[in-house]
Amino acid sequence: MCGIVGMVRADGASISAALLERMRDCLTHRGPDDAGLYLKGDVGLGVRRLAILDTTSAGHQPMANHDGTLWVVFNGEIYNYVELAEELRRAGHRLVSSSDTEVLLHLYEQFGKECLHRLNGMFAFAVWDARERLLFAARDRLGIKPFYFHHGRDRFLFASEVKALVEADPSLRRADDEALADYLFAGGALGTRTGFADVRQLEPGHWLTYRDGQVEIGRYWDLTYHYEEPSREADLLAELAWLVDDAVRIQTRSDVPVGSHLSGGLDSSAVASHAARYVRALKTFSIGFSESPYYDETEHARTVAAHIGATHLEEIGTSQDFARLLPAMIYHMDFALPTEGSFGYFSVSRLAKRHVKVSLTGHGGDEIFAGYPKHFGVAFGSTSMFNTSDRPDEEHSIMGRARAVLRREGMAGVMERLDHRLRRQARSFEDRWVSSHCSVEPSRHPLLHSRFVRRLGGYSPRQRYVGALYEATTDEILDKCLYHDLRVYLPQLLAMEDRMSMAVSLESRVPLLDHRIVELMGRIHPTLKVRGRQPKRLLKEVVRPLLPGKICERQDKRPFPVPVRQWLSRELAGAVRDILQSPRCLDRGIFDPDQLREGVISARHVWQLVNIELWFRIFVDRDPYCVEQAASLTVPLGAHQGSAPAGG
Repeated sequence: MCGIVGMVRADGASISAALLERMRDCLTHRGPDDAGLYLKGDVGLGVRRLAILDTTSAGHQPMANHDGTLWVVFNGEIYNYVELAEELRRAGHRLVSSSDTEVLLHLYEQFGKECLHRLNGMFAFAVWDARERLLFAARDRLGIKPFYFHHGRDRFLFASEVKALVEADPSLRRADDEALADYLFAGGALGTRTGFADVRQLEPGHWLTYRDGQVEIGRYWDLTYHYEEPSREADLLAELAWLVDDAVRIQTRSDVPVGSHLSGGLDSSAVASHAARYVRALKTFSIGFSESPYYDETEHARTVAAHIGATHLEEIGTSQDFARLLPAMIYHMDFALPTEGSFGYFSVSRLAKRHVKVSLTGHGGDEIFAGYPKHFGVAFGSTSMFNTSDRPDEEHSIMGRARAVLRREGMAGVMERLDHRLRRQARSFEDRWVSSHCSVEPSRHPLLHSRFVRRLGGYSPRQRYVGALYEATTDEILDKCLYHDLRVYLPQLLAMEDRMSMAVSLESRVPLLDHRIVELMGRIHPTLKVRGRQPKRLLKEVVRPLLPGKICERQDKRPFPVPVRQWLSRELAGAVRDILQSPRCLDRGIFDPDQLREGVISARHVWQLVNIELWFRIFVDRDPYCVEQAASLTVPLGAHQGSAPAGG
């Protein structure tokens, strides 16, 4: 795992070594173990290395092939590098290290961009081909690792995080109004947008080339649906069981200690139970909160850890920790945080980093195996298979939801929602999906400043948001939902996981997103996926022999619960008021100052508004105090730290 940067100039001008070093060293948190540069005239590459495989100097980057005509910078892991290395040796390649970076470099040398189809891993990399004067870059199939770029008139910049790009060119610190509208509507910037007007991200499953000032982008992978006969259910289950085990097996390959995040939910428990087969003296990590039992799953995590023979460590997070760390988390995200769960992911990553350098997680299980209530509500018209009775959020009650809509959208919004409910059977699939995920469109958003809405010029995120629904190669509504999550929602969560773990120099791995598992699920019809309307039925069948029965049968679906909304409305209400009613926020021209002064804002919107305002202060305003707060990251939880043996 690393932080990578690069610059290629089309005008032939030389690149400053000092500038490239500043870009690179913005990402020291991604790679504290080593640093390297390749600089030759109008081409520069840089790396900060987190050494995981072959921790010796043989794994140093940037890395060149034998004649120095190809140079690579690589962030991520190629999990099947052992098998690929053998293939390369048989083809006559001479490998001098045991690193996956060298394997990747020789694969590109042998196959060009077709090498992408041979890779099993999480990756973002760039190769400079000195002979062809060509920069080639690619990102993994599902977007686990990031790749950002700026294409200017006479240069091309890229980096693992946007902060390195704005370090190279402060003029890039300009907000993208449409990305802000995306975030308020859907929880994140959509498509290639990033929050910065002149910075884009390479989308998952895509490659990019830059030559003579021109950028070309293409897709090399997408999920397609070709359903197998239901009579093959036993064979498909056996294949899935083997793939889940093999994915965990190859993702435990490491020359440094490996552990596993463990919430006690099905996904992380499935991963940890398989990891215990391959990691000696496995350690598992969990975070809980004392506000109510709903926010604390550590009892379930302890049960699983004891069952699989792992040593379990856990901590309790607090509102004080959250308040202190929020600016730093936004700094590492490079944009407003997508969910309140960001603090949970950061906290458990920080705990894990004290004990291991790599941790496996269960991310992707809900999106691949159909685990969210929204999947069943939209596809089947019912969420009765989920037990949500213990949720403390008042917005889950009928009156609570009505009050929330009234605050967000006014009486007109309440009447519109009521009308929609009365005509529910007539609502389109698209409408049901959007209403289960999104807020109102900018023109109807009660908190937006009229000047900001005018700047948008009629832009609505909805069309960009729903596009993936119609690109799925299936007519099955459930799989359309899952495909949309794969293309739109999951990349936001993976970006958050990458930033929150790399903020503390921890490599996070996601075995359930092995592309072989994802592709297998594209061959299994929804009637088998969720037979009997059982969420994640297939994963439960696979892991049932490995886990306690009560873990497999849990119905209390919890989205990594963190009591952030409770904190923002209670303990931190004064701090929220200070931020949102400050002269800077009132004058920013994004939100209606009268609404901010009135202070009657829903919990969801408070989270979004605070995030946006702090992002502006850190990245656009460059407020010295906020920047200093963002830099002070690794303060330990102190008195709230604790560990216990499995079952303790």
